[in-house]
Amino acid sequence: MGFQLMNKQMTKTFRSYNQHQLKVICDSLCDNIENLLDTLGIDSIKNNGKMLVGECPIHNGDNKSAFNLYPDGDSYRGNWKCRTHNCDKIFKGSIIGFIRGVLSNKKYNWQKNGDTTASFKETIDFIEEFLGNKLHNIKISKTEIEKKKFANIVKNIVSTDTVLVKSQITRPIARNALVIPCEYFISRGFSKNILDKYDVGLCDKPEKEMYNRAVAPIYDQNHKYVVGCTGRSIFEKCSSCNCYHNPDNICPNKEETWKYPKWKHNADFKSQNYLYNFWYAKDFIMEQSSVILVESPGNVWRLEECGIHNSVALFGSNLSDRQKIILDGSGAMNIIIITDNDEAGEKARQIIYDKCKNTYNITNIRISKNDIAELSCDQINEEIKSKI
Repeated sequence: MGFQLMNKQMTKTFRSYNQHQLKVICDSLCDNIENLLDTLGIDSIKNNGKMLVGECPIHNGDNKSAFNLYPDGDSYRGNWKCRTHNCDKIFKGSIIGFIRGVLSNKKYNWQKNGDTTASFKETIDFIEEFLGNKLHNIKISKTEIEKKKFANIVKNIVSTDTVLVKSQITRPIARNALVIPCEYFISRGFSKNILDKYDVGLCDKPEKEMYNRAVAPIYDQNHKYVVGCTGRSIFEKCSSCNCYHNPDNICPNKEETWKYPKWKHNADFKSQNYLYNFWYAKDFIMEQSSVILVESPGNVWRLEECGIHNSVALFGSNLSDRQKIILDGSGAMNIIIITDNDEAGEKARQIIYDKCKNTYNITNIRISKNDIAELSCDQINEEIKSKI
């Protein structure tokens, strides 16, 4: 699916490469991902076990967890995301698009859409030199093509009810592992009742991945099993290293900074497969034929506090194909978009609109604060409730 989304100009310019050849190319690049990053001169991206994470090397970002690259596959091998500036939407989310984006930055100082980019020929020339093989020399047998077609058919007929839940962590187990309600979010103005409802608590166990984070468990559609969790550091940004670490500790070295982002998911969680709060919101979405799309769990909590129960969060500023499949089966006919008042939020509005305009009635609501969590219930009644 990802390769069919590859830039149309690339497909036209290199139309002699079929999808199976491109798949082999991308697999080869992913098999040599460490060498590829070295060749591209990138040392700020680290492997956390699930993916490569770091600052975006395409727009020279400073968010240490905004760039994610999946060598072993997320929606397909080598896909990547820039979660702050959506560089993957400009250069396309394949490993080939990633290379083109990096070359654009390094050769032409690309920073934003409209700046000079590396050509497709330059990208292909780089790949051929790196792999030591001309792409036209790649041959794939008809038998192999048929095998891949069959594998794709099987993949597409798997249930679209998100993904199979492998976790056996139930809600009671999750609650017992956290200190609920979480004082950090109480200090940010959320009520104890709402944090208790969503099982939001502090992880105070040093041996755990989410230690010293305010953790929100994420559940399957039946609200039975934990499918993942997301955690906000209880510390603020360090002015020296820009990491979110305990101020009583020394700053982490450069190789360890990726471990201290503001927010992070647990290592095995694939956020693009889920919508936060769908387990609570699904009945209200069906009843009202409407869904409210927001960026983060905190936005959901504030709307819930103010009596709005049909919101779900994207875990960022991008609506994935899997998330859209969930929406398509939710019974919603109307989508209400309330993203943050920043550049990423504006891009998110456009991405959602482009994906959903042909199948949903879409309403954009712009709020007076940077995000919903900063609004009072009176403001939400005036700025949001009155429009839905």
